[in-house]
Amino acid sequence: MRALDKIYYDIVDEIGSVPTSRDVKGMLNRVVQSYGLRTAAYFAVNIPSSNGDDPYLAVTYSDDWVEHYKSENYVRIDPVLREGFSAVLPIDWRKFDLKGSKLRAFFGEAAEFGLGRQGLTFPIRGRHGERALFTITSDVSDQEWDQTLGAFQRDFQVLAYHIHNAILRTEAVEEEEVHLSPREIECLKWVARGKTVSETATILSLSDRTVRFYLDLARAKLNATNVTHAVAKAMNMSIFFGSR
Repeated sequence: MRALDKIYYDIVDEIGSVPTSRDVKGMLNRVVQSYGLRTAAYFAVNIPSSNGDDPYLAVTYSDDWVEHYKSENYVRIDPVLREGFSAVLPIDWRKFDLKGSKLRAFFGEAAEFGLGRQGLTFPIRGRHGERALFTITSDVSDQEWDQTLGAFQRDFQVLAYHIHNAILRTEAVEEEEVHLSPREIECLKWVARGKTVSETATILSLSDRTVRFYLDLARAKLNATNVTHAVAKAMNMSIFFGSR
C-alpha cells in the first residue's frame, strides 16, 4: 500500500465526521499536518445557506495574512481566484506569470506571512450552482514539489469534493437524491478502485464503449465535471454503500 493511502482514508473518515461548521478549521489543520503541508484553504461563493450571498471562507492562514489581504484589497489581483473559478483542472501556482511587479509583490508577501512557496488549487463545481476553490500550499523546493505533485493531485482532486460536501452538510444544505443503475454503480466502483476503463470492461464482461457509456450516464446524473468528480460525489452520497 502506498504510504499516503492510509493518510488518505483516515482523512476521508475525518472529513465525513465533521459535526459543525465550527469544526471545519480544525479538520483543515489535520489535513495540513497529515500531508506535511504549509496551509490549506477553502473558499466558496453561492452556497445556498443561511449566510445569504456572503462568500464562505475556511483557512489555516494566519489572521494577520487574512487582514492584510483584505486591507490591500488583493482580491482584485489574486490570480488564484481569477483563474480558479474558470478552470476545471487543478492549478499549480508555478504557471502564474509573475513578471508584473504587483503579482511578484503579492506572492512575496504571501510567503512572508507563511503561506508557502508552492501552491495547488482545485476548482469545485457544486450541484446547487455554487463554485468553490480548495488550495494546499507547501514550502518545499521545486524538485520536491514535482516528486509529490502527482500524489497530491490524485488525492486532493477527490478530497476537495469530500471537504466541499462536508461543508454543505454543516451548512444544512439539503442533498438531492440521485438514482444510479446497478451497472453505473459497478463501473464507478471499479474506477474508484483505480481500474482503467479497459480493466473495468474486462472485469464486468463489457466493451470499453459500454463502460464509457455507463460512466458518462453516471457523471451526467451526478452533475459531475468528470469521472473523478462523479466518484467523489457518489461516495459522499453513500451511493456505493449497500450495492454489490
